[in-house]
Parts: sequence; C-alpha cells; structure tokens
Amino acid sequence: MADRSDELRRRAADCLALARATSDPHARLSLLTIAQRLYTMANGSAVEFDSILRNFNDKQMMRPSDGKPVMQQQ
Repeated sequence: MADRSDELRRRAADCLALARATSDPHARLSLLTIAQRLYTMANGSAVEFDSILRNFNDKQMMRPSDGKPVMQQQ
C-alpha cells in the first residue's frame, strides 16, 4: 500500500501545482478538491481507501444537476 499511497500523494501535489498555475476559479476549485481527496485516500486505511474510491467514482459518473448517470462514449 505504501507505493500506492506515494503515488496518490504525488498526484495530489501535481493537482496543487496546477491549481496554483490556473487563473480559472472553477478549475482551481476542482483541482483543489481532487488534491484533497487524493491526499485523504493516500492517508486512509485500505478499507477506507476502497470506500472513498468507490464513492468518488460513483459521484464522477453522475450529473451534478439531476443526479442521473452520465452516458460516456468510447
């Protein structure tokens, strides 16, 4: 789990760097939110990590306005 935690922390740091570099307030907020979630996942237990990741992925698949799944084309 240590390697996974280190990777999540690196990705969180990348998001913070991008947030500092952008002038778009919406992008900055999104990047900061992602960084916070990544850092939380990196520091949680394996059980917490799985739960957080599942919830994060579920939320990413929902439209914020109506809570319906977003259809993605591949």
